[in-house]
Amino acid sequence: MSDENIDHGRRAFFKESFSYFGNAVGAIVKKRVDAVSKNNPISNRNSKNRRYIRPPGAVREEKFIALCTKCDECIKVCPHQSIRKLNKDFDIADGTPVIIPEETPCYLCEDFPCIKACKDGALVEVETKEQVAMGKASINEDNCMAYGAQFCEQCVRNCPVPDAIYLEDNKPIVRGEKCVGCGICENVCNTVNQPIAIRISPV
Repeated sequence: MSDENIDHGRRAFFKESFSYFGNAVGAIVKKRVDAVSKNNPISNRNSKNRRYIRPPGAVREEKFIALCTKCDECIKVCPHQSIRKLNKDFDIADGTPVIIPEETPCYLCEDFPCIKACKDGALVEVETKEQVAMGKASINEDNCMAYGAQFCEQCVRNCPVPDAIYLEDNKPIVRGEKCVGCGICENVCNTVNQPIAIRISPV
């Protein structure tokens, strides 16, 4: 047998092996995702009612819960201590990493150490902060002082994503397609506006 035929045979063998391995891993993940969705259907459907968001790069919620091994590595490397363990007794998501914007938002670190620390595939790489998709901000105009008699632009001034929140007639407006859901606006609003006027809904 010629060297060329041997080399071709090797390539075919490795291609088939990697394909089999990839399909097997995919089947395992799908099985875990299906189990999570079956066992916890309410929390999956009502994501907008959650008062927390996932770290940057998080895959969709049911897949996240299936993949996350609760290793705490993303929590350990967060320089702002924004990421913490979810503490919900008897919930399938208990112990998974979350961010509570009202208390400590995500500051969108340039190198995303939390994503790099995740070896389970629950957090996947993003190239820029604009590609992050943790949630979307919304403004309760009844609670926002800028929609009343007092000028305020703290959410606009502190937003790290250009034009995600802007002023129109001195009133803040969220540009949904640019908002990444980091929660900085919610956090700063909590310091100047009571009751709080901005909330982040997870995506």
